[in-house]
Amino acid sequence: MRIPRRTTARRLAGAVLGVATTLMLATVGPLPGGDQGLTWSSAGAAEPMRPRIVDGDTVQTQEGVYDLFGIDAPELGQRCLRAGRWTTCGLDAAFALNRALGLALAPLVCTPVSDTERPRTATCAIGDKQDLAIVLLSQGLALSLPDSPVRYKEAEEGARAGGLGLWATDFVHPSDWRRGGRLPDELLDDNPSCPIKAVEDEDGRRVYLVPLDADYDTAPDAAVEARFCSDEAAEAAGWTRPSLPEAP
Repeated sequence: MRIPRRTTARRLAGAVLGVATTLMLATVGPLPGGDQGLTWSSAGAAEPMRPRIVDGDTVQTQEGVYDLFGIDAPELGQRCLRAGRWTTCGLDAAFALNRALGLALAPLVCTPVSDTERPRTATCAIGDKQDLAIVLLSQGLALSLPDSPVRYKEAEEGARAGGLGLWATDFVHPSDWRRGGRLPDELLDDNPSCPIKAVEDEDGRRVYLVPLDADYDTAPDAAVEARFCSDEAAEAAGWTRPSLPEAP
């Protein structure tokens, strides 16, 4: 399903709010890597106990990998069209989560939710107040699901009314995008963006790395066995996430 961008006067107010929000957040990106040769190693590359952001609606903690309950965010390789220009809306959502965690003064707490369709679903919040799903929805970087709480739908509607994030673009719903749906202009692009790297680590495990992994840039092109546009596609092909370091 293609969802058109809005062209109302409310987008101007939303844009101002979006700029203000961005200025309040500190960017926390992947750490720079170096030339590691043809053998990839992740030793010492990650911070102990710090959760990793897999994509805009997936987090990894010591307890496991969780899909955020009640929302669907663009996939890492997904792009949207804003005023005739491509934007990396999937990466934008992932970096927004990373910024939120980078500013957190309380630990991230994930509480599993019973969901037969998505068995690893959880609500994740910074402390007991800042729900990560609300963070994304209020910035227009994710969509609420039909069974999501009323407060999620209200956060989405506020972003939509203000023309924030996805609501300032033409985009394909992430669920449709995963099934192969694309914007018309996207079908003509010869160079789709698939940023997920699949590699075999030093222990022989088949793992996939995402741009927000601290060791993403240390995997040389020669060590990358495949690339994927979504974590779902990587896992369906038999690749898994690297384990987080043990607590000291």
